[in-house]
Amino acid sequence: MDILPSFLPKTTSSNDISLVPLCKEHLSDLAPSLQAQDCAEMWAAYRLPVREVLSLCYQKSAVSLAFLHQGKVCAVAGVEAESLLGGRGCLWSWTSKRVKKIPKLFWKVSKSVLGYFLSVYPYLYVLCDERYLQARHYIVRLGGSKLSQKINLAGKETSFELYQFGGSNKDLKK
Repeated sequence: MDILPSFLPKTTSSNDISLVPLCKEHLSDLAPSLQAQDCAEMWAAYRLPVREVLSLCYQKSAVSLAFLHQGKVCAVAGVEAESLLGGRGCLWSWTSKRVKKIPKLFWKVSKSVLGYFLSVYPYLYVLCDERYLQARHYIVRLGGSKLSQKINLAGKETSFELYQFGGSNKDLKK
């Protein structure tokens, strides 16, 4: 049974990215190939080892996907719902070094996945380590609106910027 919406990209050749429901095996495959910036952001946000952070994100997610390129995990993403019946959620994603080899393809699939997540949760927000310039630019390019507030998570030395997708700024502050 295909549980992914029909508008999400499907694999048609070894050059495509396929999307599959995220499972624990994907997390094990991704962990050793994460980008250094992702690992630094995980530490700044959680103060936990990489595998524990990946597991925590997976466990808390209402919906999550693995991006597979040529059969190997290149990224994972999901949404942690604020409430069972609510329309708001916290978006998260982690990427491997493989995405640098396929930037246009990854961009195209990322837009589709964001559209899917927004169809399930019309108001999404994401926190991004202010030092992670590449991710901040990517979020804005995907349509994220930067909010003025900054947040400290696990430590006071690193600030996280807050971005929103969908809705208006007042919707996120509810």
